[in-house]
Amino acid sequence: MYRLPMRWGVSAEVLAGLLLWLSASAWIANWAANWVVLAAVLSHSVSSYFLARGFWQLLPRRYKLPARRSLSFLVAFIWILPVLGALGVLWSITSALQRPRSRSSHNVKIVALPELPFSPPVIFPTPPYSQGALRQIVHFAARPLKRLKAVMATRHMAPREAMTIWSKATCDPVDDVRLLAYAMRDSSEKKLTDHISALVEALPDVPVRMRNACHKAIAALCWELVYHRLVQGAVKQHWLQTARHHMEAVFGASGDASSPDAPTVPDIADKPDASVMSDADSWLLYGRILLESDDLTLAGKAFANARAGGTDEQKILPWLAEIAFNERRFPEVKVYLSALTRPGERGHELALVRAWWNK
Repeated sequence: MYRLPMRWGVSAEVLAGLLLWLSASAWIANWAANWVVLAAVLSHSVSSYFLARGFWQLLPRRYKLPARRSLSFLVAFIWILPVLGALGVLWSITSALQRPRSRSSHNVKIVALPELPFSPPVIFPTPPYSQGALRQIVHFAARPLKRLKAVMATRHMAPREAMTIWSKATCDPVDDVRLLAYAMRDSSEKKLTDHISALVEALPDVPVRMRNACHKAIAALCWELVYHRLVQGAVKQHWLQTARHHMEAVFGASGDASSPDAPTVPDIADKPDASVMSDADSWLLYGRILLESDDLTLAGKAFANARAGGTDEQKILPWLAEIAFNERRFPEVKVYLSALTRPGERGHELALVRAWWNK
């Protein structure tokens, strides 16, 4: 297919060379020489087109497209360099484009196949770092990325334990660390508040026999917000008051559950057959809410009711010791803490307090 245009191109180029030779002869008149040169130029143009057409057909496919541009380039190159252009294009096609590209051995990198691990990597059920380690990283790490990873690691921790780290991270000079701490704290708070809002909205439609359970769930969620230190100041007092209101609605502590301004905690010794005797855990939760609200007298009565209802005394003694401490009854604090025999308290705050009072 390419041979025919190549023959026409070579013939036209030979003709153009002969015409140029004739134009330089002395026996041709000057007026005829100009016409001979013009004919030679036209013959060279025709030769350039046919040669370019033949060379274009020899090109690999990736060099042919777009066809009009590549063909025009070959025509212009061969026309500008009458003989040398055709020979250069012929050499580039035959010796360069048609041969495979040589590859240097220096570009080859041999990578040995890694051996299979002898045992699978250990995946810890809990992170191998402690709250103190993360707190030290947030406090003293110089690299912002390390502090950012420490804040991210708190997603495996309880909000109460992570709050000390979030509080420090919210004062970080780097925006990413500070915003991540705010986002994680607000996310934990939003989950609880959304759950509380959903239960409060559904409360009027709950059957009467299940309404006490709904009140208990709302009070427990409100207490969780306070216990995990997700709220502070006036917001904390609001959720404490809300939790207290719902617990009083359960116990009927005040004659009207909608006005808990001056509640009274009933003593279950006066009502031995009351159903509250079987709800000792609720009394314990109510007592902790009252203690956090600084209502020490009512909190003591609530803990007494929890003890009478069957709650383990070891769970109540720390709160009774706290009430006695706030009321400046220090000998009783030592008595309560000395009676503690709960195992697994080594290293905990309660164990440190107990060891100090038992010196």
